[in-house]
Amino acid sequence: MLDKIRELVKKEAEDSDWKYHISVVVKYAKQLARILKVNEEIVELAALLHDIGRIKFSNENHEITGVAEAEKIMKAHKYPLSVIGEVKHCVESHRGSKDVPPRTKLAKIIANADAMAHFDILPVFFYSFWFTKNMTFEERFKWVESKIDRDWTKKITLPAAKKLMKDKYKAIKLVLDSTRQYI
Repeated sequence: MLDKIRELVKKEAEDSDWKYHISVVVKYAKQLARILKVNEEIVELAALLHDIGRIKFSNENHEITGVAEAEKIMKAHKYPLSVIGEVKHCVESHRGSKDVPPRTKLAKIIANADAMAHFDILPVFFYSFWFTKNMTFEERFKWVESKIDRDWTKKITLPAAKKLMKDKYKAIKLVLDSTRQYI
C-alpha cells in the first residue's frame, strides 16, 4: 500500500517539490522514527501526505484541506481507522501552529522533519526569488532568515532533531550573518 501512496504523491507533486521537500521530509521522518522507535511505515505515510493539501489545491491553508484529501487517499487504500486518524492529525498539525499543536510522538516527528527539510534546501528558497518578482532580494533574505529561525525555535522541538540539525543551523546562520552586511 505504501508504494502506491508514494507513487501517487510523486505523480501529483511537481518534480522539484518531490525532490527538494517531500522526499527530504520522508528521509528525516524515517530517521527520527528509528531513533524514537516509532513505526516507520506509518511515519513514512504521514510524511508523504503531510503536504497533500498544498500539492493538490495550492492553498495557504493546506494543513486544513490536506486532512480530507489524506483521509480520502488512505480510505481508498484500506488503511485502518486508527492509522487514518493519526495521519490526519499529522497533516493538520505539521506546521506547528499554536491552534493545532502536534500532540503525538508521530505528529511531532512529522512537524520536526518538515522543518528539518528546510535546512537541507536553503538555496531553493533563494532560487525561487529569481522567478518571483514580488519580493526584493532583501525582503526574501529577511523571509528566509525568519523562516529558519522560526523552524529552529518553534518547530524543531525534539532533542534528537535538534542534535541532527545543530551543525547545519550554525552553518546557515554563519552564511546568513555574513550576507547581512550587504543588505
